[in-house]
Amino acid sequence: MFALHVDDIISATSTPKENQCFKKELKLCWEISDLGPTKHVLGIAIMWDFNVKTITLSQMALINKVVEQFHQINAHSVNTLMVASLQLQTPDKTILVPKEIAMWIQWTPYCSLIGSLMYIAVATQPDISYAIERLSSYLNCYRPEHWEAAIRVLHYLKGTRTLGLVLGGSNPVQLLGYSDSDYANCIETSCSIVGYCFSLGSGMISWCSRKGQTIADSTCYAKYMALHEAAREAVFLREMLEELDFALLDATPICCNNSVAVILSEDHIGHPRVKHIRVKYHYVRDQVWVGLLVARSIQLEDNTADIFTKPLGCVDFLCL
Repeated sequence: MFALHVDDIISATSTPKENQCFKKELKLCWEISDLGPTKHVLGIAIMWDFNVKTITLSQMALINKVVEQFHQINAHSVNTLMVASLQLQTPDKTILVPKEIAMWIQWTPYCSLIGSLMYIAVATQPDISYAIERLSSYLNCYRPEHWEAAIRVLHYLKGTRTLGLVLGGSNPVQLLGYSDSDYANCIETSCSIVGYCFSLGSGMISWCSRKGQTIADSTCYAKYMALHEAAREAVFLREMLEELDFALLDATPICCNNSVAVILSEDHIGHPRVKHIRVKYHYVRDQVWVGLLVARSIQLEDNTADIFTKPLGCVDFLCL
């Protein structure tokens, strides 16, 4: 298996001999440079611990670069990404922008900052995914309050830049998912924010935070929509693991803190009260029915995916 980005290749094989064979075949067609075991690629540092069989991914160097680029070297770090219950809004475009604000917009590199933070969120830091999802909604209409919120995320990263995403270890290769949704979180569209994440025996390998495409008329519907999104990702991850000869025999659990949504995922009879739910969201039912997935009910404080749906207070944020 190999990952390719432009002219950079990372390969992984079952034995060192197979890896050498792969490189030899590449050399027959192209001139390549063998840099040995991967230590740093695309702004991501890779640290190996062969004793405990783990790989740690981090972007400390990139975070330091971004902190310096946006003149936050002397800024104090913060424990949370966003102020709890913070509600950012799109400015009224019918109101003329004051001249001083227009000049500020012209000279403020908001899009550049969000782009840098987005790469960090996608690569190694799932904890900032919700904040970046919300802040990226204002790329063409940002104001000082949006900039301040984005800078706060940078202050958070400054304080946590030494942390890394640890993968591997001695835990069994078990896929575990969490899904959540914050009902009608967006005050402008009444759409819910959907979030999910998956671990594979240790650290997170997949995560997502985004605005739902359909307006839900109840908390149950919103949670069920989140289960649907998580189910699609779970099936993809199961198929990928099967291609890598790590086929999962047991159903993949997806934890949700709404018991009604869990019951709905297992009920193939149907009820009049849920007949308005769009057909595609019943995809999770089919996967539960064939035994690939199983929905589990958990308490809100145990649902890791809650961090992808809304700003949390310091205690809850650090706990998750």
